[in-house]
Amino acid sequence: MTDEDPAHRAADGDTAALDDLLRRHTPLVHGVCRRILGNPDDALDATQEALISIATKIGTFDGRARFTTWCYRIATNAEIGRAHV
Repeated sequence: MTDEDPAHRAADGDTAALDDLLRRHTPLVHGVCRRILGNPDDALDATQEALISIATKIGTFDGRARFTTWCYRIATNAEIGRAHV
């Protein structure tokens, strides 16, 4: 299953599609957070914050990039900002 169709459905307000995407991509997001922050406890908190950011910004997904690339970028941007605070 590709992510683009569920991502477009989620962007259109399909909460089941959004839940599925977040569940499937939590390991990716958590890995990004662990690499950037280094601390496992901070990474868990950051993962939750990044997933909220992805859910909040899902309406901006336009399909120009793969969903995994878009998701990675959202998580990276959120955590880079957090790491410098």
